[in-house]
Amino acid sequence: MSRKTSEASSNGRTADFGSAHEGSNPSASASSSKAANFRADVKPLGRPGQVVLVGLGEVKARVLAEVGAALREVLALPAKAGPSLDRPDYAFNKDRRQYHAPAIVRRLSTLRPSADGAPVVGIVDADLFVPDAPYVIGDADRDAGAAVFSITRLASPEPKVVRRRAQVEAVHGAGHLLGLSHCLDYRCAMFLSKDATDSDRKGPGLCPSCRSALGLP
Repeated sequence: MSRKTSEASSNGRTADFGSAHEGSNPSASASSSKAANFRADVKPLGRPGQVVLVGLGEVKARVLAEVGAALREVLALPAKAGPSLDRPDYAFNKDRRQYHAPAIVRRLSTLRPSADGAPVVGIVDADLFVPDAPYVIGDADRDAGAAVFSITRLASPEPKVVRRRAQVEAVHGAGHLLGLSHCLDYRCAMFLSKDATDSDRKGPGLCPSCRSALGLP
């Protein structure tokens, strides 16, 4: 199955899919002739003063703390702890036995202090989906200022492995909210993760191209 990466769709949504199909605006695959750090230019976004970090379900406090540390270190964004929420039963699909990611993103967006306030990143311990893919690791909506990712498919018997994977995908989701699209550098946090192997291959850091796009040194 070929690997594809997507740019932002017209409504600002960017999902990390568990299939070769990648939303409404697919780009060339990672095997294309484009440079490895190719990143689509997106409209500049105002830099927020912080990001709100929300755990949904049984997400351990240490995971949230280490995710917050990664957001500060990589994106220079202080992380503010949001409310601890229950597993999002309102988004559960009985037929698929999964949780609808866009519904969770919509609910998280209501936690923003204002329409142009701090973005919200949610971490959930439930398997996520969108209708046109078997599963997603995460989903982000730049217009709504919210993103969510799941640690279900990032599971490991080693807690420190789970924490590192969560750091990687939190930076990825927050990066989308700051205006970054997927990156074709497999070492960059903005590279598309289809599974935990991809998360392990890349790190929580950004490639020089993505750092430059955010105005980071």
